[in-house]
Amino acid sequence: MVDYISSVKEAVLDYDETSVKKLVNEAIEQGVDALQLMNEGLSKAIVEVGDKFGEGKIFLVELMLAAKACAAGTDIVKKRILESKIQADEPKGVIVIGTVEGDIHNIGKDILVALLEASGFQVHDIGVDQPAGSFVGKAIETKARILASSALLTTSRPQQKVIEDNLKASEIRSNVKTIIGGAATDANWAKEIGADYYGVSATEGVRIIRRHFGTS
Repeated sequence: MVDYISSVKEAVLDYDETSVKKLVNEAIEQGVDALQLMNEGLSKAIVEVGDKFGEGKIFLVELMLAAKACAAGTDIVKKRILESKIQADEPKGVIVIGTVEGDIHNIGKDILVALLEASGFQVHDIGVDQPAGSFVGKAIETKARILASSALLTTSRPQQKVIEDNLKASEIRSNVKTIIGGAATDANWAKEIGADYYGVSATEGVRIIRRHFGTS
């Protein structure tokens, strides 16, 4: 029997977008759990690639090729997850999410968006390479109660501190909780900048947000 989880992971690590799409589709057809496929296959692969890039073992072009291959698989899995979404009259909570300025990484963010939407939350994804003002402005506009930011690169993560500073300056900090994630972040960094939560993975981020809104 094909080990689809491992095969998908290896295809991402080989930057093989065609194989990723083929394997993900086959896995879903064979009844492989979509969340497991995403968390154990796609997500772990891109984290491993991010670590290699951070250690200088691969170049940016290789990072982008891996991200493109991973995104192709993620799109398929997201569709499956969203197909099972339970409709609700009111969203369980309003969330703003994006990747910080100077960073074009989107895989982890997109996975979190898919999981949150599938869980019944209203998610406003502002995209990648977004300045702190865009995060705060969108939070004010949407009356969001959670602001999530992702940083893959150590050179971009200081922007998460800028987001915290802008929130305080806008006087809405007491109404908005922040959660950070991405390969360049950790619990110590969250504490240092004053973020409320740190999610080591998209799945952990969902658990934290669900718990915050009392929907665990």
